[in-house]
Amino acid sequence: MTPDFTPEFQALRAAAPRIAALPLGHRRARLKALRAELIRRRSELHAAMRADLNRPEVDSDLNELLPVKESIDHVLANLSRWTRTERLPLPLTLIPGRAEIHHEPKGVALIVSPWNFPVNLCLVPLVYAVGAGNTVCLKPSELAPASAAFIASVVEAVFPPDEVCVVQGDVAVAVALLEQPWNHIFFTGSPGVGSKVMAAASKYLASVTLELGGKSPVMVHEAYGAERAGRRVAWAKGLNAGQVCIAPDYALVPAAQREDFIRGFKAGVAQHYGATPSTNPDWVRIIQDRHWDRLNDWLEEAKSEGAQVWQPDAPDRERRYFPPTLVWDAPEHLQVSCSEIFGPILPVFTYGSTDEALARVNAGPQPLVLYVLSHAKAWTNRILGETRAGGTVVNDFYLHYMHPELPFGGVNNSGIGKSHGIWGFREFSNARSVYRRGRFAPTMLLTPPYTGWVKKVVGWLVS
Repeated sequence: MTPDFTPEFQALRAAAPRIAALPLGHRRARLKALRAELIRRRSELHAAMRADLNRPEVDSDLNELLPVKESIDHVLANLSRWTRTERLPLPLTLIPGRAEIHHEPKGVALIVSPWNFPVNLCLVPLVYAVGAGNTVCLKPSELAPASAAFIASVVEAVFPPDEVCVVQGDVAVAVALLEQPWNHIFFTGSPGVGSKVMAAASKYLASVTLELGGKSPVMVHEAYGAERAGRRVAWAKGLNAGQVCIAPDYALVPAAQREDFIRGFKAGVAQHYGATPSTNPDWVRIIQDRHWDRLNDWLEEAKSEGAQVWQPDAPDRERRYFPPTLVWDAPEHLQVSCSEIFGPILPVFTYGSTDEALARVNAGPQPLVLYVLSHAKAWTNRILGETRAGGTVVNDFYLHYMHPELPFGGVNNSGIGKSHGIWGFREFSNARSVYRRGRFAPTMLLTPPYTGWVKKVVGWLVS
C-alpha cells in the first residue's frame, strides 16, 4: 500500500503562515535549543555513527556535530542582517518612490538527506530552513537507521510536529513524500536520483536545491612533489572510506611521476590507517552489502581489462570492509574511470601536458569540487580559469565545505543551487520585490494621448 503523507503536509502548511509571522526570537530560540540538544546527546550521536558506519568518535565530532553547531552559530550571528528589508537606489524614471527587497520564507520545505553524513547533511539544511522561517519535513536515509532514529528523537525534543517533522522509511516513503506540493525541496544524493526529484518537483513548480556529486579530480602539478601528493590523497580518500560526495574521485599526475605518487599513497595509507586497515578499529565500513558488491564488481572489471590494482589487505564482504585501493592503467570505458566511485578506490591517470590534463577534466561533467595540488600560482590560476566546478580547494581537501560564507554546491550534473551561510538562507527564502509610490504618481504624465510634450520627454529618456 502506498503511504500517504497528506496529513503531515497539511499540518506543516497550516502552520507555515503563523511561523513566518513570529518574531525572529522564535527562530533563534528553536536553533539554540537544537544546538543544546545535540551537544547534550553527543554520546548518542557517537553511538549511532558507530552502529551505522563504524565512524570514529573524533570523525563524528568533526564531520557531523561541528558543521551543525557552526551553522547554527553563524545563522544566529547574522539572521537580523539577512532578514532586514533592503532599500535600493532609484533610477530617474521611478522617482519619487521607494524600492525594497523583503526576504520571506518560501513556506513548506522537504529535506531529503543521505546516509554518508546523516546528521550533518540532514540538520545543516534544517538550520537554514528554520532560520528563513519555514516549516520543514525531514526524510533521513533508511540506510543509516541508527542515525535516522537519533535525528527523529532530537527533532521531536526541540520542535512541535507542525513546525518540523521527521518521516522515516525506504524509497517508497520518499516517493510518496514527493507527491506533496512542497514550496521547496532540498535533496542531497546522486545525480540519477536528483533528476527524479527535479522531475517530481516540476509537477508543482517547486523550487529545488540539489546537492549531487560526480567525479571530483585531483590535479597534481609537476613541481608539487608527487610522493607528498600521494600521501595527502591517501588521507582524503580514506575519510569515511571514500563515501563522501566531495571525496577525490581520481588523481591526475604527470606521467613521469606516477610511481612516486603510488609510493606516496601506499605510505600515506600505512601512516594514517596502518599496514592492515582491516584491523584498524576506526576504518569506516561500507554502508551495505549492495554498495560493497558494486565496488568489488567494478574492481574485478578493472582487473579483467588489464588494470593494475594495489590493496594493503583483502576485502571482506561479511564485515563490509573494503580497503583503500589504487587502480592504474585502467581503460577509459570502465566504471571506475567514468562513474562516481563513492568508495575507497582511487584511479590514477597521467598527463603529458597541461593542455592534456585540462582536456581530460573538461571532457566529463562539471565536478562538485576540483582539487589542485600546486605551488605554481600561474599554473593554478590557469586551471581555475579553464575549468568549471562547484568549488575548488588548492593544496588541501574538503575545507571549502567548512567555511560558513563560501557557497557550497555543484554545477549542472553535480548540483543546482548553493547552500551554507547567506547562500543557504537564500535557498529557503523568497526575495520579494516591493515598490512604493506616494500620493504623486508621475507615471500618469506619460500616458495616452501622446502629445508632443510626452514624445519629447520619452525621447529625452531613451536618448
